[in-house]
Amino acid sequence: MTHTPLEMLTAYVRAFETLRAEEVVPYYELPCTFIRPDGVWVVQDAATALVLAAHLIEHAQSQGYRRTAVSGVTMRTLAPGLVELGGTFRRYDAADAEIARFGFTYIVRGGSDGWRIIVAVAHDATTDTTQPTALSSD
Repeated sequence: MTHTPLEMLTAYVRAFETLRAEEVVPYYELPCTFIRPDGVWVVQDAATALVLAAHLIEHAQSQGYRRTAVSGVTMRTLAPGLVELGGTFRRYDAADAEIARFGFTYIVRGGSDGWRIIVAVAHDATTDTTQPTALSSD
């Protein structure tokens, strides 16, 4: 069980490093949503989550994946038991060469059995933040 969102994130990354989908799936609260620039996937059940996790692991393995480093982690409480985590994942191969870098934004929810991912967004490692002008109420 993970007591904080950051502990969950660390445990999730370590689970991914095992390259075993069944180790990754318990970190998802089902249903959950995965968003990437190329599509959106709503995962309703454990069997589908297992297939998706296996696909993500296979993609990483095709690049020679060995481990993940996490940097620039931010955490914002949205409501009691609801937190946004963001940062950058850097993936490395067996020679410790960087093979991928991408940003992540996760919405995680805490319950009696720990924190789990309910929305996972993968995006560019650097994103721009802008302040919109005031919206008109007319």
